[in-house]
Amino acid sequence: MLDLAILFAFVAYSLYIGWRWRWKGSRDLNEYFLAGRSISGWRAGLSMAATQFAADTPLLVMGLLAVGGVFSLWRLWIYGLAFLLMGFVLGAAWRRSGVLTDAELTMIRYSASGALTLRALKAVFYGTVINCVVLAFVLAAATRIFELFLPWHEWLPGGLYAGLETLVVASGIVINSGLTNLPDGVATMNNVLSIVLMLLFVAGYSTTGGLRSVIGTDVMQLLIMLTGTALYAWFAVEYAGGLAHLPTALESTYGAETAARFLSFTPPVGDALLPFVAIVGLQWFYQMNSDGTGYLAQRTMACSSDAEARRAAVVFTITQIVVRSLLWLLIGLALLVVFP
Repeated sequence: MLDLAILFAFVAYSLYIGWRWRWKGSRDLNEYFLAGRSISGWRAGLSMAATQFAADTPLLVMGLLAVGGVFSLWRLWIYGLAFLLMGFVLGAAWRRSGVLTDAELTMIRYSASGALTLRALKAVFYGTVINCVVLAFVLAAATRIFELFLPWHEWLPGGLYAGLETLVVASGIVINSGLTNLPDGVATMNNVLSIVLMLLFVAGYSTTGGLRSVIGTDVMQLLIMLTGTALYAWFAVEYAGGLAHLPTALESTYGAETAARFLSFTPPVGDALLPFVAIVGLQWFYQMNSDGTGYLAQRTMACSSDAEARRAAVVFTITQIVVRSLLWLLIGLALLVVFP
């Protein structure tokens, strides 16, 4: 019941935020896309962190930790350099450009017909291809949660559910992780209904209030997620024998050599050293968000001043790289003991 209470409270809060800011969000495009450039740095930074706290990321972190140990997480931590570069070097330039979206910046940076072609290509590639792939990652991971916590076959009237299930089965779609041992038709129906309702819910509050409502819900989501993650980390570590016992438990489960690899923040000297240095030196820069493209640039431009934009980058980096990673690291190591 506690889970449902938190869920319904968040739904009510999000709908309220969207309704509250609908009149400001509908004034003009600047209000809708950039919240009138009035957002404080701490709220913008927490919003950035919330956008990257997706359902698929913990699965990636656990996979990296189990395969390569703690040092493999540098693949994610190194992005902190790009986040700080965005805030302290590029943030002011984004704000001075006066654009509403990163696609609009293309028309300023380049001239003639080539600019329009590039803008169209970016719209198709980033707006369609990349977004669809990322959404697929997130929604596939979300179904692992939906199947456990949203049993629609138990809540909806039997006749209504059976009719909807027939339509889903006829479509040939199968979304079943096997976590609940439900038949494919039931699990797929539950997941499809959960995904549709979630997308309608997010579209509802984001389209009515614009970026203001999105940031408002982002901050609340992040606080809920960090609180839940901290509690999860506490209980997981205690279940594994306590923080002081964790290295010993890993060693007794996997052996001294493997346990040392799990806990090492640096790569082993040898074959892994050169790829590690290449990743640390290049990956943070040679990636599509290194200049703040997309939602990071949007929240940077929505800040009320250059100083607030820098503050947003610092808050984002600390929350993303330090706070979140530390909690996930503890959970991951504890789970390696509990589920060897």
